[in-house]
Amino acid sequence: MIKPLKCNYKKYKRNFKIPISLYFIFFAILTFFLGTILEARSDLLEKYYSLGINKWTIQGISSLTGLLPFSLGEIIYVSHLIALPIIAFLLIWKLFKGDFFNFLGKLLIYVSSVYILFMFLWGFNYSRISIAEMMNLEVSMYSKTDLYYLSLDLTEKANELSNLAKKSEAKNVNVSREYLDIFSRANDGFEVVGTDIKALSGGYGKPKSIALSRPMLYTNITGMYFPFTAEANVNTQIPMLLLPATTLHEMAHQRGIAPEDEANFTAYFVGIHHPDYDFQYSSTVLALIHTMNALSKEDYEMAKQVQVLYSENLRKDLEDYSRFWEKYEGTTSEVAEKVNDTYLKSNRQVDGVKSYGRMVDLLLAYHKQVN
Repeated sequence: MIKPLKCNYKKYKRNFKIPISLYFIFFAILTFFLGTILEARSDLLEKYYSLGINKWTIQGISSLTGLLPFSLGEIIYVSHLIALPIIAFLLIWKLFKGDFFNFLGKLLIYVSSVYILFMFLWGFNYSRISIAEMMNLEVSMYSKTDLYYLSLDLTEKANELSNLAKKSEAKNVNVSREYLDIFSRANDGFEVVGTDIKALSGGYGKPKSIALSRPMLYTNITGMYFPFTAEANVNTQIPMLLLPATTLHEMAHQRGIAPEDEANFTAYFVGIHHPDYDFQYSSTVLALIHTMNALSKEDYEMAKQVQVLYSENLRKDLEDYSRFWEKYEGTTSEVAEKVNDTYLKSNRQVDGVKSYGRMVDLLLAYHKQVN
């Protein structure tokens, strides 16, 4: 006679355990949706997170890492890039040799932890109030005529500043071609605008030079903010023309300005209020490049009418800048752009890399406000 099977439910219940990795995944998902929910109450997020806990936390971390003469963030970033193929190999190896799910669980715990830490250290700033709201800018759709007149205005200012910057450089007055000097003076602009815009105030560690700046040129990446160490990292091998503006861009991220278009506009705004001509010139040229790119797409003939007004100094600087980057175009830069596009979209910047172009809307709104 066959005996009936017995199931020891108590024993099964006692032996069953929810994998720890599932808890971490759950909290990571919860963190993602928290960021989405906070978008609806960006005013509260601004008050208690961006201008409160997060601002003081980032200032503290950046002050500590700022004591180091090198970029700690770059070391961590590169070490993770090196680890990626090793991890991929281990996943495949353990798939055939056993212990795959245990290794995968540990990996998911780590990835989830990194994501949660990223969001609480800096990522929620993607849901804060916009720079337009901070400055009471009325952003609206622009026309070709608006772009045209903005381009003319920026060209006129760039022409004037190119001469002033060259003269200051020749006299060696507050201008140096050394990136360390750029870094040491960059905060002067934030001190000027920080009195009116609280988000741009505060004491932070100085920008850091990326040790692997030259190889990074092939990715077309000019800088990166590393939120885990609160360091504004700059590719110091890029042309001096936009080095000051790029430095201000990464420092804007450091101050919690997360979206790329807003960081670009902040670099322009801080730069034109900087006491030194090289920062004013660099930031104006940054704005001019974005505006002219937008105008060229709308009406190429109209853009050509503006280009003929470039001064000799401005024209030469832009030609040299273009020739410099032509050497680094290729597959690597395309892959890097796709990776960056994915990162931006994952942080609710639906336009991805195209969000850089929305800086023009902010420029138009600002120029309408001040003129």
